[in-house]
Amino acid sequence: MRVLAFAGLAALALGVSACASGNKPATPPAAAAPQMWAELIVADQRLRRGAVTIQHIELSADGFVVIHEADAGGKPVAPGNIGVAAVKKGEADNVVVRLTKPVRRGAKLFAMLHTDSGKMGMYEFGPGATAEDKPTMVNNAPVMKAFTIR
Repeated sequence: MRVLAFAGLAALALGVSACASGNKPATPPAAAAPQMWAELIVADQRLRRGAVTIQHIELSADGFVVIHEADAGGKPVAPGNIGVAAVKKGEADNVVVRLTKPVRRGAKLFAMLHTDSGKMGMYEFGPGATAEDKPTMVNNAPVMKAFTIR
């Protein structure tokens, strides 16, 4: 047991002296890029006065919740949208999004979060303009949920 303790102290001493003998100061580790976090909860629902309600949103930066229709294959039609609502950083409940066109019963829609990166408070992502207000990405995937109009 004493031999192991002595060996450990010797290795520690050699490591410290090796670090101290270099002429260059140690380089601190690079700071990690801030991690985006977001959460989106939406359920199947009826339209109410031409709008849908997103039950819960969490965002690490100001952004938008955007409603997309589904194409014939069931994937979101993007960058086009049929509704947008601004959402502040933090948590928001029961966010109402007014739709810009009628949607039939049984239609599949997608709620997708976007980060406000352009002119603050103005949604600028769409056909022909995809440089600003891009989809919020977590683990290399856009934060979105499908839901159905009942």
